[in-house]
Amino acid sequence: MPFYDLAMNGQGTAWLRLAALIVAVTAAALVIWQKHLLAHPAFWPGLILVLAAALPFAVDARFPRVLRAPWPGAVATLLVLGCAAALLAYRPTGGDAAVLFFIALAAECSAAAPLWFSVAAGAVAVVLPEAMNLAGVAHVSLAGAIGTAFAWAAGTGMRAQDRLTRQLVAMQAAAADHEITAERQQLAREFHDLVGHTLSVTMLHMTAVRMSLDDGEVDEARESLSEAERTGREAMREMRQTVALLGSRGPAAPAAALPQARDLPDLVAEYGSAGLKVKLDMTGDPSTVSGDVGLAAYRIVQESLANVAKHAPGAAALVTVRVTGAELSVTVTNDQRSPPPEPGSGHGVGGMTQRAALVGGSLSAGPAGRQWRVAATLPLGDR
Repeated sequence: MPFYDLAMNGQGTAWLRLAALIVAVTAAALVIWQKHLLAHPAFWPGLILVLAAALPFAVDARFPRVLRAPWPGAVATLLVLGCAAALLAYRPTGGDAAVLFFIALAAECSAAAPLWFSVAAGAVAVVLPEAMNLAGVAHVSLAGAIGTAFAWAAGTGMRAQDRLTRQLVAMQAAAADHEITAERQQLAREFHDLVGHTLSVTMLHMTAVRMSLDDGEVDEARESLSEAERTGREAMREMRQTVALLGSRGPAAPAAALPQARDLPDLVAEYGSAGLKVKLDMTGDPSTVSGDVGLAAYRIVQESLANVAKHAPGAAALVTVRVTGAELSVTVTNDQRSPPPEPGSGHGVGGMTQRAALVGGSLSAGPAGRQWRVAATLPLGDR
């Protein structure tokens, strides 16, 4: 309906309501002046028609929610059409200003009403004055019909603009939500891998401390405790660095980098010093691997070794890294000392799979004979 939906159509239709009110008030003043409705008390029916035709525009401009319901909107439209037509026939004059009511009504209908109602009301607003002119009961020029059609087209364009604006706002909100979700997922992946790695290495050191104390080797126990302390401090440093990097934007981001493929030997050595039986077989130059791919490879190996320490304590592990011109392949295998974790019981495999997918690669994890195997293929270059 022409009036009931205006409050939902944005700032454009708010200005259109004001413009329509100005046109209606102007039409009322001109009609009163043209038809000399104040010249004689007997002309009061004309004044009532003028006020009735202008009243819906005033109500809609001041209280837009009042005429938002379908039936009040339809009644208001018929009221304006009926009163404006009656004014054209009441003491007809050349260039009758009552046609301005049709122009204001066409603009509001096209901007706010459903399409079918807008087309119907616009057609009536264009045709009715010309039909009355042909019937000889009114004096309306063709310019009035042209002005009404133009007002309907302008309102339709404003309606389309407001609809597009709402869609853009909704898309921006959805994009912002998507960005927030992606950042939360990235934080969850980083801290899951970091905390899991730290706890795994610390657990290995604590196991070494217990075994050393059982054997009466106090010096080795102290050395293991020192390594556990160093691991905790390193984890705190990397956690602060991760938060700083993930929370930075643009050129002001810190120059420090997250772990890369070239840091894999240090990672494997750290697990080895903590007591995990792990070896590294690396070929190719890891320094040529880009930052996002290198980080993904590092976190995949880190999570895999943490899972070995957790689910297969005492098992031997082998980390194989191959860097070629087209891709980086990472494979971590270990003997199974306990049943593998149930799918979906944790975030490890899912997080590794997501990391590989984010850089355009793939990852598989599962039993291979009597071993557990994690294999990732990460493309290099343009993706």
